[in-house]
Amino acid sequence: MKIKKELRKGVFIVFEGIDGLGKTTQIRLLAQNYQKQGFQVVQTKEPTTGVWGRQIRDIEKHGRAKISLEEELTLFMKDRQEHVSQVIMPALKQKKIILSDRYYYSTIAYQGALGMDQAHIRQINEERFPKPDLVILLDASPSVGISRIESGRKEKTNEGYEQEDYLHQVRKIFKALSADPIIHEVDAASTKEAILRKITSLTDAVLAPIIV
Repeated sequence: MKIKKELRKGVFIVFEGIDGLGKTTQIRLLAQNYQKQGFQVVQTKEPTTGVWGRQIRDIEKHGRAKISLEEELTLFMKDRQEHVSQVIMPALKQKKIILSDRYYYSTIAYQGALGMDQAHIRQINEERFPKPDLVILLDASPSVGISRIESGRKEKTNEGYEQEDYLHQVRKIFKALSADPIIHEVDAASTKEAILRKITSLTDAVLAPIIV
């Protein structure tokens, strides 16, 4: 019989970084490890599959020729509001581990790289939404991410968010954000196993003090 492990409070862990660096894979592996130990784990992501998230995904595929930056930011805020109220807050109240593939740091980096005020984006998000307990920033050159998208996933890079020159600017902003002590950079050019070991050491350190 599997022993159920409990936490004194919910834990919110966010994975960030440019596309193609393995966030989805690492979240899945980390969730499996903690579930085997008896923890309750919620895997989630942004953009969501809700009405606002689907509009954002349309921008990913076709580019942003028909939408202003302000309208795009509004879509992200509406999608995040729904995500927080329907997924994140209920899971926190149930004292679960939440692993999210992207959060408002991506909005700061991706919209900031298009010229929007990064401080403003951060302020309006931190005023409205909970701050994570830990942010894992998977970092590597955009060429690594694009190569993995095209060769590993057998997909083409999308028009909205995966062009290399743009991703260099996005990466620069992500690295600047890592001055925040809750954000920890992990070398995503390493092996899948080495990345998971590093991530697990970081997440274990957050969980250890609050295990019942």
